[in-house]
Amino acid sequence: MRREIGNRSLMRSFSVDDVDLEDVEASKDRDRPSHFLRLPNIQNQSLLSGLAYCIASCSMILVNKFVLSGYGFNAGIFLMLYQNIVSVTIVSTLSLSGVISTEPLTWKLIKVWLPVNIIFVGMLITSMFSLKYINVAMLTILKNVANVLTASGETYFFKKQHDRQVWISLMLMVCHEFMNVWAGFECLRG
Repeated sequence: MRREIGNRSLMRSFSVDDVDLEDVEASKDRDRPSHFLRLPNIQNQSLLSGLAYCIASCSMILVNKFVLSGYGFNAGIFLMLYQNIVSVTIVSTLSLSGVISTEPLTWKLIKVWLPVNIIFVGMLITSMFSLKYINVAMLTILKNVANVLTASGETYFFKKQHDRQVWISLMLMVCHEFMNVWAGFECLRG
């Protein structure tokens, strides 16, 4: 009974009655500022955004590893804070100049996204500390295992069904990670 009440209150805190903040169709219909700068229409935007994510993610991991380990930098949280301030400044500048559109900051938006941001900051802090002590290959292995756990959690908590191809690719990732760990132990022994 207690768990059922907790689940209802948890679902209520995640549900937004008026507007789905991530609804793509609704975001297309929103009024854009008159000074909105139109970017060229790219046919395969998902490929472009995925490629941009890969480049940004890889470069951030390598730069952070270089700064934290290469220079013996002991202020990982300060580095993370600096990077977040730069990110907010860039997004704010692009939004104010009309290149991108952002949601107006409201208490309702803050209340919805605060738990996600707390978890995100925790992920950044643990990533920063682990990057200082773990090599990039091992961190990549852990991130891939986290992807498998995330997909499993999405299935369990949100009842999202993935097709067979997704599960096959995730299992291949897990097999690949076990082979990487085994090869790493063989290199250490030999």
